[in-house]
Amino acid sequence: MCTTEDNGPMTTLDRATASDDGDLSATELAEVCETLILAWDEDASRSRGGAASRSASDLDASSIRASFPQSLPHNLEYAHGQMAGQMVSVIMLQLQSVVTLLRAEPMISLGVWPLVRSEIEYAGRVAWLLEPFPGANVGRLRVARGMLEHLAALQRQRFTASKWNKPRAKQFKAKRDELLGRARGLFDDIHTPMEAPQQIDEWRLDTERMFSLGKSVSLFVEHLSNGAALYDVLSDNSHPSVIALAFQSSLSDVDGVTSTTYPAIPRVINFQVRLGCLTAYKSAQLILGYHGFPTDSIDKWAADAPSLWFGASTT
Repeated sequence: MCTTEDNGPMTTLDRATASDDGDLSATELAEVCETLILAWDEDASRSRGGAASRSASDLDASSIRASFPQSLPHNLEYAHGQMAGQMVSVIMLQLQSVVTLLRAEPMISLGVWPLVRSEIEYAGRVAWLLEPFPGANVGRLRVARGMLEHLAALQRQRFTASKWNKPRAKQFKAKRDELLGRARGLFDDIHTPMEAPQQIDEWRLDTERMFSLGKSVSLFVEHLSNGAALYDVLSDNSHPSVIALAFQSSLSDVDGVTSTTYPAIPRVINFQVRLGCLTAYKSAQLILGYHGFPTDSIDKWAADAPSLWFGASTT
C-alpha cells in the first residue's frame, strides 16, 4: 500500500526487529512442524483397535452404559471422544497450513496468526470434552458435554443459515430438534433457550453447563507454561488493528510516497510457530492419553524440539 498522507499510529511505533537467541529460520520451523505432524500420524495410527482397556475412554464408556441402561442411543458412549479426536486432526491440518505459509516466498507472518488462534480454539473444545472428572457419575457428565457441544454446533449453523438459505436453516433445525429429543430422553432437567445465539452460553443439561469459547481456551492453556493472555495476544493480532500491523511492518519513503511492507520477523514467527506446535502437541497428548495410546513419537518430537520451547515463558 502506498500513501502520501500521514500514517497516524503507524509512524510512532518501531517494528519489532530484534531477534532472540535460538530463533529458527522459516524453513527450520517448517521442518519442526512437519516432524510433529508425522509423529502424530505415527501415534494416532495405533487407534485402529479402539481405546485401550482401563483407559479413561474405556472407563467412561462403561460408566455411560451403566448410567443409561434402558435408553442408550447408538454410539453415545463414544461420541465425545470421536468429536475430540476429529478436532485434534483439524489442529494438525491447521499446523500443516502454517507450514505452507512458512515455505512461501516471500514468507509473510500475518497469515499465521488466525491459524494458530483457530488451533487454540479447537484445543479448548478438546480440553473441555475430555476434562477429567473426579468421583462417580462420570458417564452422565461426559454425555452432557458431548451433547451440548453437538447441539450448540447445530444451533449456530441454523442461525447462520437463516440469514442466507431458509431451506438449509430448516434442515439444521430438524437435526437440532432430533438431537434435543434424544437429550430429553436421557436428562430430566434441560435448559436450552433458542431465541438468540448468545443464549447458547446459558445452556444446561442437568448440572452440566455449556462452556463458552473463551472459557474453554482458558481451560486448555492451563496445559501450557505461562499461558495467561495468549488468547488475547492471538485475538489482537488476528483482528483488524493498526497497532498490531505497525509492530509488524516497515515504512519506506521515496519522493514523498510512503510504502508499507510486512517482512517476516524472526521473533514473531518463532513465537507463532512455537505456540502452534505446543498447541498441537498438548492436544495430541490429551486425546492419546484419554484413549490409553502410547505417545512415543510425539514425546520424541518434544525431546528434539528447540530447547527454548519448553519450560520458558510462552509469551
